[in-house]
Amino acid sequence: MQINSNAQQNNAVNGTTMPMTAKAPTSAYQAEVIAVKPLPSVTDTVTLSAEAMALSKQPPATSKEAEILPSSPTLPNEGEKVENYVEYRIAKAQYQIYSDMAGVATGNSNGMSPVTAYYVSNNDEARDALVNSKAQQQQISIMQTYVQTTQSIYEQA
Repeated sequence: MQINSNAQQNNAVNGTTMPMTAKAPTSAYQAEVIAVKPLPSVTDTVTLSAEAMALSKQPPATSKEAEILPSSPTLPNEGEKVENYVEYRIAKAQYQIYSDMAGVATGNSNGMSPVTAYYVSNNDEARDALVNSKAQQQQISIMQTYVQTTQSIYEQA
């Protein structure tokens, strides 16, 4: 690849200027890159209106003193709205717990929610009820298997 440039290298030690060229072998698939002159400098102009000029000449307003904020901010939803929301969340969590426990007790559940798992892990009575329910389901399953097995034995005899 060959790079041709009209740029010049300044030699700070001798104060001389030498042209810079970098040459490399070119192949059929390589292109020649030629540096071009830098772009001319661009200047922008801004025009201000008479009103903007008048405002910029005025001294800054210092009539207001710094406001002292309260140490703890007041929430916009204080009072009845917050109480209603807390009651709603508690009712929702209780419904989820009852729903999961009913599903586990009837055997129609695929699992339980994190709320129910937390409730069961911290409530001995709920944990006992859950374990007893699972044990009862296991006993029913064993009895059904026994009945099916004995029926097939009697049919073969």
